[in-house]
Amino acid sequence: MSSQKSSHHKADSKMEQDNNRKAWISQPSGLNFVWGGDSRYWVIPKEPRMPAELKMVSWLEVTGSFDKIEPGKTYRIGFKISFKPDATGWDKAPVFMSAKIGKKGKTVWKRIKSVSQNFGILKGGSEPVNIPDESDGLFEILVSPTALNQVTKLQFGLYEVWTGRWKTGLLIHEAFVQEV
Repeated sequence: MSSQKSSHHKADSKMEQDNNRKAWISQPSGLNFVWGGDSRYWVIPKEPRMPAELKMVSWLEVTGSFDKIEPGKTYRIGFKISFKPDATGWDKAPVFMSAKIGKKGKTVWKRIKSVSQNFGILKGGSEPVNIPDESDGLFEILVSPTALNQVTKLQFGLYEVWTGRWKTGLLIHEAFVQEV
């Protein structure tokens, strides 16, 4: 048996309820990061309320899940991000989010144009912003009312895996799920 450490970071905590925002929040330690197990690519904080820092990747894949969903309800999904001042590679990067219910559910995709369109502004070390933003439109998924006897785990993610370009300087503060 190999005792080699994985190059991916697996989520190690559950989502927390934020009653003020009426949302469930996942800190970076509660998300899965492809290449997150290697500090050359990602720095995943152990401390709460600290962002995960992307050092460099050409394959961005950050995923999470939420198991407190109910049949017949709609959920809004998003991430809170910011960029370091020296961030690169995001100006032409097609960033997408995805969501599905259960492992066999149909995946819904949404392009998040605000990341590349506002990269110059966001890169200035601004306050964290939610994506998708108003210009992207909301990202919501409906849990089928007939899902009563089915697996009802919401799986979601943030991706940029198509360009092969290196990207740096992204800070992921949290992911959130809100019942609509």
